[in-house]
Parts: sequence; structure tokens; C-alpha cells
Amino acid sequence: MRARSRASVGAKVFSLLAMIIVEEINRNTTIPAGSEEDTVAMGWQDRRSTRRRIETRKGREIAIALPTGTVLMDGDVLYIGDGFHILVEAEEEEVLVSILDDPTISAFLAYELGNRHLPVAIGHDRLATPYDRLVEDLFSRSGTKYERRIERFEPARVKDHHHG
Repeated sequence: MRARSRASVGAKVFSLLAMIIVEEINRNTTIPAGSEEDTVAMGWQDRRSTRRRIETRKGREIAIALPTGTVLMDGDVLYIGDGFHILVEAEEEEVLVSILDDPTISAFLAYELGNRHLPVAIGHDRLATPYDRLVEDLFSRSGTKYERRIERFEPARVKDHHHG
């Protein structure tokens, strides 16, 4: 019994040594010509996780060990290897999209979503947030025009924003 448990421990160490470990994101990276593209599909919640193991679409296992607070964006380059590179692909997910045609209702919705610390994607004439039944009730009660859609969600971020 002990020999088997030691062998499995050794196998885990070997597996970890063969794994790609991502410790930083450089958003100004040039991908070499002819490099094979591989991706990891992640929803918005997964892209906020700084510690995780994940498999690429082509079966490569990677470990993400990023600084706390790092948020991955659609198209981020995670790794450039010998003949291949790995990109982040934002998964499509269920969102609520409000059409912003009334400034008062728009301000109210932005306030309510912010007060609930919910992520939002803000466009010229729309506001989107991940689907939630209670948020859908809020949209309905506010009288805003909204739709429930399946699309990629990329929350708005303000660089170096901190409470306090």
C-alpha cells in the first residue's frame, strides 16, 4: 500500500513539472509568425481567479498563478512556447442587457448595480451584467427595455481604482 501511495506522489510531481505555469500577463506581446494557436475558454468569474489549473482546447495543462487582483481579458496571451501560444477566450454566458435610452433610468440602474457590487459592461447605448433573477426583477420594475442574451461578457474596469 505504501509503495503505491509513494508512486502516485511521484506521478503528481512529474505531472506538475510538465505543466505550463503562468505567473504574469504581458499585454504587449507579439506572437511569432507561424505559431499554433491554442486557447482556454473562461467565463468572467473564471477570468478573475488568480490560482487555478485548467486545460486548453488542445489538451495542454496549465497552472495559473497570477498576482492577486489580476483579471484576464479576452485575447490575453497566457503563454508563448516553442511553436505554439495560448490565448484567453471569453466564453459566451447568460447576461442581461439594458438599452440605455432614458438618462434617469440609466443612472438609477448604474447606481443599483454598483451598490450591489455587480460587474457591468458599459457601451454607448447599453449596460450589461451577468444574468441574475433578482437583477432581472430590478430591470423589469425600473421600466427599462432589456433583453436576456447569450454573449461574451467583459466587465468595465477603471485602471488603478480603489475604495477609500
